[in-house]
Amino acid sequence: MIQRPGREEELVRLERTKVFVSYCMAMDSVLACYEDQELIRLTGSELVSAVGEALERACGVDDEDFDAMIPLSFYGTHKQSMGVRKYVLRLYEYLDCSDVAFTTALIYLDRIQASNKNNRLTPLNLHRLFATAVLVAIKYHDDEHFSNEYYAQVFGMKGLEEINQLEALFLSMVDFRVGVSEKEYYFYKMHLIQSQMEIPTHTSIEFCTSPVACSAA
Repeated sequence: MIQRPGREEELVRLERTKVFVSYCMAMDSVLACYEDQELIRLTGSELVSAVGEALERACGVDDEDFDAMIPLSFYGTHKQSMGVRKYVLRLYEYLDCSDVAFTTALIYLDRIQASNKNNRLTPLNLHRLFATAVLVAIKYHDDEHFSNEYYAQVFGMKGLEEINQLEALFLSMVDFRVGVSEKEYYFYKMHLIQSQMEIPTHTSIEFCTSPVACSAA
């Protein structure tokens, strides 16, 4: 039997919808609704779902006809048995990090893809790239973090040597540009929110695969 949402739940959702619509109507000034950020905060399950969906949309197929520019160290020999969304959930459950780190990781991946058209996310490199992006985001944006030994276990990597190597390679790929402006962050957050809210709007928003267009710089 389907239960109708309670009056309080409907009011909360309505308020969140109003705030989000105001975001959509203020595309030229993403900063306009910063004061309402807590009102539209995604729940844990919503964040995992939104990030997983964004990664799946950004992930292409392995194609031997293009010159891969992403270092081979990020590639596995076969497609991971754990799906993207389950992997995102695993990281969310074990890393005990801020939600900001997950959104920031997507920004880093977009920057890598924008720097070279052959920097593609594929089923063979997605897990290591996303995990390393989250690692870098945690270290830069969160006040506390675990050791790399712990992260290697959570990520399913071989050990300290591998994770240290991937971290160094990743920083080089983003040209050590790990800072994210408020405007850029909330632009990406808006994309994630829309993916979890069924709101009819004249503005079509998709996961941004061209951070040059989204960057506040």
